[in-house]
Amino acid sequence: MKQDRVNIKVVPDIRRVKHGERFPLKLRITYKGTRKYYATGFDATAAEWDLLNTAEAKGGLRHIRQEIAIIEKDAERCCEGIVPFSFSQFESSFFEERIYTESVETLYNNYIAELRSKDQHGTADSYTTSINCLKKYRRSPQLGHINKEYLEGFEAWMLSRGRSITTVGIYLRPLRTIMNIARENGLIKPEAYPFGKRKYIIPTGKNIKKALSKAQLKQIFEYPTDPGSGMEKAKDFWIFSYLCNGINIMDIALLKHRNVHSTYITFLREKTKRTTKGNPVNIVATRNTYIDQIIRKWGQPFTHAEGYIFNIAEIGDDSETIRKKVKQFTKNTNKWMKKIGEELGFDMPVTTYVARHSYATILVQSGAPLKLASTNLGHQSLMTTERYFAGFEMGVQEEYARKLVEF
Repeated sequence: MKQDRVNIKVVPDIRRVKHGERFPLKLRITYKGTRKYYATGFDATAAEWDLLNTAEAKGGLRHIRQEIAIIEKDAERCCEGIVPFSFSQFESSFFEERIYTESVETLYNNYIAELRSKDQHGTADSYTTSINCLKKYRRSPQLGHINKEYLEGFEAWMLSRGRSITTVGIYLRPLRTIMNIARENGLIKPEAYPFGKRKYIIPTGKNIKKALSKAQLKQIFEYPTDPGSGMEKAKDFWIFSYLCNGINIMDIALLKHRNVHSTYITFLREKTKRTTKGNPVNIVATRNTYIDQIIRKWGQPFTHAEGYIFNIAEIGDDSETIRKKVKQFTKNTNKWMKKIGEELGFDMPVTTYVARHSYATILVQSGAPLKLASTNLGHQSLMTTERYFAGFEMGVQEEYARKLVEF
């Protein structure tokens, strides 16, 4: 029985524009004047789409072109076996098969590319680490492999290699996001989704918050270092982080002269800037003599309001360059602070994270209201702060800022 022609083509869905002027690439099936579109998991800008269909396509674009060709060929083979053709039969047959043949790595790579297009390089790196680890467990994981048994096996494999349950969770949370995307795009059926109640629950390790006592902080403040040395610089920036509301190194690097006022410093947390875009949390840190001395010692001369205070990054650096510089600066700071901690006999590595948590702990233990601590830390919700510090006393910002150095 001969049937009317079924037209099959992967095309950009220009009805929906994603971040960065990217269009989802969808499998378009046309039959008897009816068109239906199915997600492929890929997207591209208009320029990338034009290039993708030429011999000039290289690297990731060439890979997408190859994957698209496979999708079209698989769809053609599937349609040939459906006589008379029906969309419902196609959807049932085609997607049931692709659940087991779709490469998880391809979905990861596409999402990683999207993250990098938004300058979310740190998050992209965590997804890269996740898929690399999954590939060590099973060389070429496919959607059909990701079930409760696979996830339980991965957890057992990680633990047998001496990795912690917390690390298992760190690697599997990106996979859960990828599986969410696959489910939203119709690449897996709801019942094939492996996470959740009565399925696989991602483990969460005990989140032990590390903070120094006031006595230990006093030892760091008074620890002698050679002027101009790497250790002195690390100590000063660690103290700057502690005193400026636990500010992290990325936010220190991005501080501009316009952020510094006569008695305070203001900034937005880079980490939460996207998620709080509609209601940004402007953090205010009270200046004191320690902060002022560090700015004088390591700060750059004022040239214009948009200039960076510290020489960690440079105006004109792109987001990836800034991220790499901050990563290296943080590494150096942690290296020197670890040495200081070891020489002082502390029972934990002294990192920039410890500076942030020490600030929060001392602030709340000194009697600061939980709401003030939440605002100063840049938390989006008071509940986040409450999980840190339930049960402390309540209590005025200048007063508490002074308490930070009352040893």
